[in-house]
Amino acid sequence: MEHAYMCPQCNAPLTPSRFARSVKCSYCGTTVQLDDHMSVSSRTFREAFRVWNSPQSYQIPAWVSLGESHWALGQCIAQGDISDVYTGHRARWPTELVVLKILRDQRDSKVLDNEWEVLQMLHRSSAPGADTFTMLLPQPVLHGNISAGQYEGTRLSIFRWESGFYNSLEAVIRLYPQGIPPRASIWLWRRILETLSFLHASGMVHGAVLPSHILIQENEHGARLVGYGCAGRAGEKLLTVPGSSESFYPRSAQTRITLTAQLDLMMSARCMVAVLGGNPADASLPSTVPSPLASIVQRIALTDPTGTAEDAWKIRAELGKIAENVFGPPQFIPITMPS
Repeated sequence: MEHAYMCPQCNAPLTPSRFARSVKCSYCGTTVQLDDHMSVSSRTFREAFRVWNSPQSYQIPAWVSLGESHWALGQCIAQGDISDVYTGHRARWPTELVVLKILRDQRDSKVLDNEWEVLQMLHRSSAPGADTFTMLLPQPVLHGNISAGQYEGTRLSIFRWESGFYNSLEAVIRLYPQGIPPRASIWLWRRILETLSFLHASGMVHGAVLPSHILIQENEHGARLVGYGCAGRAGEKLLTVPGSSESFYPRSAQTRITLTAQLDLMMSARCMVAVLGGNPADASLPSTVPSPLASIVQRIALTDPTGTAEDAWKIRAELGKIAENVFGPPQFIPITMPS
């Protein structure tokens, strides 16, 4: 319940700070003693906070803790090379929806730690469009070792939940083995290129632009790039090659790959080859893909990742012209997925 306080001397409104026992009137200078019921003993407060902040108080069956922060585990929605990904929420009310990445093997902690550090750097970027594009990145919440609950001692990263992004491009490829409509691939690639343009302007390279790291938005023209464990500054060496993804990397993947902007662009094009029903290893495409679109996809997919980098934003503009010339005025073409 809110209380309105008035100065007994001049009848002016008083604005006491929280838990204050007295307040000084800003009009007449009178010091006014407040009601005793506004005082809360530290012991009572700590006990109330303990109950409010305890997962046991909410009868949550599966939960993890990072210090005094507690999180309820939901459904396992993905299994990557090094971690299992769960939905979850803060184990108290009001709550917060999140995604939890739980490491399976502590020997891979450098990859999870690297992702956290890279995202922190990107969120501090001052590259053009940072206010917009940082909102399209995973939003970090907490990172560290699980201190209690399930998986105690395991490394964990927590990110805010993004509504509508339920399916990966990997799932799309499984559902559409013959390829999605070519027109839909254009908006999909343009969304990825927008994020890559920001990353490259920030001096960073993703290093793992793979179907499993691209999320599509349900019933919208949205796509998000996730999985920043291999990312780093341009010119650094790729930390690791994710398993079962050799066809998306250059043939020299046996040696340590250098992170370059062109590597990201090449891999994004190979993702488009795969989602169009082609073979990402040699960039072969079905005959149903219009030649202007096939030409740009294959050109980027087969480039030398150590050569001079093309500009992601210019490729995006080129795709826009192809869409207009081949398909006509813009049209809403979502990628339909089962519930």
